[in-house]
Amino acid sequence: MAIWKTLVSTLSGDHPSKPTKSDGRTLKPTDFRNPQRMKEGYIWSEGMIMPRPCTIRDMSPLTAQIVLWQEDIKPHLLARPLKLYSSADKKEADCVVASSDGNVLSLRFLGAFKVPTRRYP
Repeated sequence: MAIWKTLVSTLSGDHPSKPTKSDGRTLKPTDFRNPQRMKEGYIWSEGMIMPRPCTIRDMSPLTAQIVLWQEDIKPHLLARPLKLYSSADKKEADCVVASSDGNVLSLRFLGAFKVPTRRYP
């Protein structure tokens, strides 16, 4: 309802009344997330001999989109739980593949980032 009142008052030229609790608070530039730059990382699962390098394109608290540098990973290895290591943060997180499109994977995190359990190149 608050959005409707704001819209009507904007179109009619009337100034809206003071915001109430139901109107919420005004947005500030700090409310918006800064764009994440691409990061290098590694993807690893129990069946892999060595971690595979990747570029982390977009990362949010629940998901990440990565681009694999090599396309030689067998699909059954991606069906298992994976670990995503971020070289910039020097931490890893457990994740699963939500979707894939060639060498671009969308991952869903199963937990928070933590200290790595193994060494990465």
